[in-house]
Amino acid sequence: MPNNFIAKFTEGGGPPPVEELERIMEQADGSPNREAWFGTRMRGADWAGPGICILLAVPELRALIAEVIHRTDGMPDEAATRELYEDRSGFDSWWQIRNPILVQFKTLEEVPGRGHRSGEQAGRVLRSQVSFAYWDFDDESFAHLTSRVAEASPGLSGPTRPAPAEVPTGQSRGGFEPWGRPEMPLFGVDFSGGSEDPRYGNRKIWVAGWSPGESVSLRCGWSDRAGEKIGRSDLPALIRREGGWWSLDFPFGIAAATAGALAIGDWQEWLLWCDDSADATKLRDEAREITRQAGVKWARRRQVDEGHKTTWFPLFEYLYRQTIYGAREVLLPLRREGLCVMPWAGHKPYASAVVVEGFPGATIRDRLLNRRVSYKGRTSAHKIERQAIVRALKSTPFAIPISDEVAAKAVADAEGDALDALVLLVGSWIAHGLSADEWRQQLAHLNSSNASVEGWFPT
Repeated sequence: MPNNFIAKFTEGGGPPPVEELERIMEQADGSPNREAWFGTRMRGADWAGPGICILLAVPELRALIAEVIHRTDGMPDEAATRELYEDRSGFDSWWQIRNPILVQFKTLEEVPGRGHRSGEQAGRVLRSQVSFAYWDFDDESFAHLTSRVAEASPGLSGPTRPAPAEVPTGQSRGGFEPWGRPEMPLFGVDFSGGSEDPRYGNRKIWVAGWSPGESVSLRCGWSDRAGEKIGRSDLPALIRREGGWWSLDFPFGIAAATAGALAIGDWQEWLLWCDDSADATKLRDEAREITRQAGVKWARRRQVDEGHKTTWFPLFEYLYRQTIYGAREVLLPLRREGLCVMPWAGHKPYASAVVVEGFPGATIRDRLLNRRVSYKGRTSAHKIERQAIVRALKSTPFAIPISDEVAAKAVADAEGDALDALVLLVGSWIAHGLSADEWRQQLAHLNSSNASVEGWFPT
């Protein structure tokens, strides 16, 4: 029996197929090793990895291709998997995959390989009720297969289609008409809740900056030059000194139901709850136990998370450190210094510095490429996606002045952190373009639904 297979996700057989692919992708995007788990009802024969799998969502023919590295007969004892799949039961096999990429097929005939038993292609095998089939790829390596499919797939290499709706106030709503240039400096910060060095900073923090009339700058938080390192606690002073609109990619709040279980009444109390000497894991574990006792579902998402159809929630295994340390080391100091943190501060058009939450994945999906992409990884297919995102940033309607040097740095970063910082410039741009009434309306909506602790962000 080969180590390769195709699994077909269909409507009526479980969750929405495309959403299931995105759930798997988001789990991999947050994993340090680009790994994820998913379950099938097919137990499978004796299996020994590594192999290759294609997960196909029908009828959309959106697909995920990944390396298969492990299989178990029950859900693995892995925190992120159990949080994402707490609604699952009855799966007979759980598969661990690595380095997934998303592709779009036009027809089943485009799916590579053939059935192991029948020798037939996907057009015949998968048009029946078959939902799982062992597969042959003619000894083609994963790297070669994904590179070939990525180059041929219109979902990966086709033209960009920026979404025309909800552009900044006063700017063109035509999808390919240029947006008006920002009037204030814009910044994007790819944030990290991971370990950092007091002397050299944080390798996972990246800061992109764009001032009117200038080209974009991009710097990593790790530096051995005096005064240039950036850690989490350095960000408040940097924001205060530079001014402008800053988009930071961590959740600024938590779900209202979670806050209620923790006896947190508003956003200020949430920041104070995070202002604790304990590390983030201890606080997260305490919160999980309290919500369990209160009968509140642990994996509660905010309204803004539901609206953008994100999979993660603020205290998710791959996110809670960013959420808690972001509140403790960045938002709370900014709040105490009187800086404008949106949407709670109200709209202050003349504020010297304004901070908003950002979400680069949603901005890429809704603005730059108009599709969910997999750009974090070391394969050539992931690199193709990073190049496509940079092209979209430099093209109309955005036309952001990104130099070849900055573009090369963003494309070379396989983890996607440098690119996320550049994408967050668009988030800052959109936030800057919203009117005072639009910001006030969002805050009023949160207050009216008793969810002021949650926060909101535009993409």
